[in-house]
Amino acid sequence: MLNRLEQLRSLAQRLALACLVGVITLLVGTASPAAADSMADTPKYVAADGRDLTAVAECLPKQLSEPNLARALQESKNDFLEKVFDLKSDYDDYKLDATEVAYLACMESKGVTPQIKR
Repeated sequence: MLNRLEQLRSLAQRLALACLVGVITLLVGTASPAAADSMADTPKYVAADGRDLTAVAECLPKQLSEPNLARALQESKNDFLEKVFDLKSDYDDYKLDATEVAYLACMESKGVTPQIKR
């Protein structure tokens, strides 16, 4: 009788262990390591309202992200006030710096249509 109880207890322990291993396998198996690695490598930039700003951050040229008085003065000659007050009907009519043209091209290549082109 004691031997029978030992066998039942051993069987119950093995069954519980098998269930535990199965649950752990399901939990670990649902996480895709390749997807987790690719997501960890690419930072996401999200605005407070939930909009994805990753394309903006990736396309922003270094020249436009650093303060430079000489560049700012040069930009002021490129229809700066007209752009601020949106005086021309088509954005392509403004004088654009090469850096701004490259930024807009990068944004469009990532599938983002800038507000000025809408």
